[in-house]
Amino acid sequence: MEQPPVPLLRAERLLAAFGYWPSFHDAEVHRALLDRGSAGERPSITLVVNVFDSTGAVDERGYYDIRVDVLATLRFADVADVELRDHGVQNVLSELGLERQAAGRIAVELGPCYGLHGVFTCASVEVQDVASYARPRVAPPPAAADP
Repeated sequence: MEQPPVPLLRAERLLAAFGYWPSFHDAEVHRALLDRGSAGERPSITLVVNVFDSTGAVDERGYYDIRVDVLATLRFADVADVELRDHGVQNVLSELGLERQAAGRIAVELGPCYGLHGVFTCASVEVQDVASYARPRVAPPPAAADP
């Protein structure tokens, strides 16, 4: 079982869903909460991200066959050096990069693809929740009328 690149609190929640630590390639940020903190609590960022894995097969409509499809809630505690850009109606990541820094902090990269991306550092990351996600189905276009 491939582990996350840095120690995370409750990582087993996401590991149980996938069987490995996902790359977050093509994952979509559905919600981003920036919290300034309060007395005794440092600023944090909470992301709700649709993370999925495909078998690689494509169905008759051209959609990938999704093997695992979840909404993961990730909380990044004691954030600093925050640079976020291009938040929009769709926020697809190329990856979620996590790297341990020499000072014990974690460098986080929301890899750019479409919409929200950026970097920040944090003291810890927690997988707060992993819930099954029912992807909205798009109705096929109407058949063309015969001439």
